[in-house]
Amino acid sequence: MNRDENQSDQPGLWGESTEKQPASRRRPRRRPSASSEAPNTPVTQAAQAPVELEQLWSVDDVAAFLGVPKKTIYSWRTAGKGPKGFRVGKYLRWHPRTVHEWSLRQEDDQ
Repeated sequence: MNRDENQSDQPGLWGESTEKQPASRRRPRRRPSASSEAPNTPVTQAAQAPVELEQLWSVDDVAAFLGVPKKTIYSWRTAGKGPKGFRVGKYLRWHPRTVHEWSLRQEDDQ
């Protein structure tokens, strides 16, 4: 027996019909009323635009991209050189865009 046949044998709860309604007959989801939103709050275009999320890079990723040992990345960070990274908890992470931009600036500086 397939799943649909099993469901048709069971009665609905609280007198509900067990037949599925077509999509056109389903009730639409309720949207929050205007009174529940903050008054006079303009919606900016940036808030509506989807955000492109990139995976953050670890020290291994940065070292591999730049072609240097991990120890060099740590030394640069201690000396205030190298691409700007940040901590996520106890882990160092970099935005790939930041590393790319930093490497291009190094090329321009020479």
